[in-house]
Amino acid sequence: MRTNRGLPLIGVLALGVGLAHALPAEAAKVTQRTTYFAVKGSTLEELDRDLSRSGPYVAETGLRHPGATEVKFDGQVTYKRDASGCQVDQTNLSLTLNMTLPRWTPPKRVAPETVMVWRTLEEDIRRHENRHADIAKEWLKRMEMAIRNLRTQPSCAAMEADVNNITQRYLASHERAQIEFDTIEGREVNFRLRRALSRTMQEYVR
Repeated sequence: MRTNRGLPLIGVLALGVGLAHALPAEAAKVTQRTTYFAVKGSTLEELDRDLSRSGPYVAETGLRHPGATEVKFDGQVTYKRDASGCQVDQTNLSLTLNMTLPRWTPPKRVAPETVMVWRTLEEDIRRHENRHADIAKEWLKRMEMAIRNLRTQPSCAAMEADVNNITQRYLASHERAQIEFDTIEGREVNFRLRRALSRTMQEYVR
């Protein structure tokens, strides 16, 4: 699951107006952090109950989930004037990703099948949340490129309005991409886990 707390980008008029060339553009900054919550139990039923009780709470659904990725876009765009008008100077965008994943330490004398199923489930949760992070990174790059490629405007106020419009459009597209991914994953979860368990079983019996 993914939570999105995107903030609008801030437009700032660059000092040193009238410079002939913009400074080299810096790549957007991505900060990613992973935290874990403990899951307890000796059987699959106990693990399932504890996941439902201890997993991260997601406000959008009003539920606890086995994993979550908080996504936050931020940044600052500066502008410069020249003879043709006003254009984007620097795009200092950033993305913060806070991932929350489960961690289980098997107790003594737990059934090997329980460990095997848990590891399969844990891997799928991690893959799911990593994909949410990848989607956010993809849209950060798209947004950065779109802002840099905006046409020169007669005034910096008009340029800032263009930046704000493109920012809101790309943030909305990012949100739709995340929802679409969750929808597809939700439809295919049983098939995906059965397939993953089948692979694990084959490796287990070798």
